[in-house]
Amino acid sequence: MGRGLIAIFIAIYLTAIGLSMPQVGLLLTLSLLGGFLLSLLVMSGARYLPRKIWFVCLTFVTCIAGCILFLSDNIWLLSIGSFLGSYAASGMHWGPTIQLEQVSVTEITSEKNRPRAFSNLNIASAAGRAIGSSLVGIATYLIGVHDWSITDAYKVLIFIYVGINVINGIIYVFLTKEIEPNVPKNELIINPIITKSRRKILKLSSLFGLDSFAGGLIFDSFVAFWLFQKFGMNEGLIGIIFITTQMCNLVSLWLSPYVARKIGLLNTIVWTQVIASLSLMFFALAGSPILAVALWMFRGLFDEMDVPARQSYMMIIIPENERNVMSGTANLGRGLGRLPSSYITGLLWSGSLTIFPFMSAGILKLLYDFTIYRTFHKEKPVTIKPKPTS
Repeated sequence: MGRGLIAIFIAIYLTAIGLSMPQVGLLLTLSLLGGFLLSLLVMSGARYLPRKIWFVCLTFVTCIAGCILFLSDNIWLLSIGSFLGSYAASGMHWGPTIQLEQVSVTEITSEKNRPRAFSNLNIASAAGRAIGSSLVGIATYLIGVHDWSITDAYKVLIFIYVGINVINGIIYVFLTKEIEPNVPKNELIINPIITKSRRKILKLSSLFGLDSFAGGLIFDSFVAFWLFQKFGMNEGLIGIIFITTQMCNLVSLWLSPYVARKIGLLNTIVWTQVIASLSLMFFALAGSPILAVALWMFRGLFDEMDVPARQSYMMIIIPENERNVMSGTANLGRGLGRLPSSYITGLLWSGSLTIFPFMSAGILKLLYDFTIYRTFHKEKPVTIKPKPTS
């Protein structure tokens, strides 16, 4: 919910308080850098703190970052907040939280039900983002009916964002202890270079980095600003579009296990993304708002279908004691790949090259799809036994 909310208004809010587009891009890049370093910290500290504690601490840090966004318009303080609190709002696709979720879900599932479990995890996330997007209508109401300024109305949204994260932290406290590692802590491998599966881990992480760089060129905050700038849509209408798109994402996530059962996990990862990438490129070329919105929603039907398949796939090609490092390295690869992309997009937009990020993203994602298929299409899975549940 929090990420769905902040993704829509963050770029508009930052420009409303006086930041330039390159500065906005820089702030979002710092956000991705912070997520990358926090992911590294969580991966290297897996032996020393329970996963539940990591979940709670990360949520607490996000709350502090939200408070900074609420209280200050100083670029340096906002940089600190963005570094710690993921203003880039990149959803479920990377970062320290997702790597903890992936290994936790893997601990309590079997090979048979794991794709559905990851699908349910991502459906919950997408539904939350949809609800969060709908909350932007509060600002539209305050601006249109009560004549509030954009900054004051958006501060209400920031307050709600902080509150959502407080609730989230409380929920994490009640996680079951069965999410903890199924192997002794001294056997947990935290260095990808010394693992037996290092070739697989590093190859897959590098490819995820390429995919993440491409995705970072067109993440939700910039798409919202694109619709706002090119077609003159207000934040309320953009919110409705994103809600509908996220409903399409829910369908995509729900269908993923069924598609994977028919064509396999790797084929699901690859070919659904080929369709999504082509739709993205046509979206950038659309000359009317109706066509653009239709293409964006069509993309939404396929865009998330690879996520549960990808999360499940990377856990079945490595041994049990390497799952933590697999998840951590893969997400570090995604974080590292995304680091420069938002700043590059900000620079391109400031130079009126607004279509270039969309086309570049589509081409790079197609390159990723065909490369990952060629590299891993002969890979055989490793059997993983689930932890007995009480």
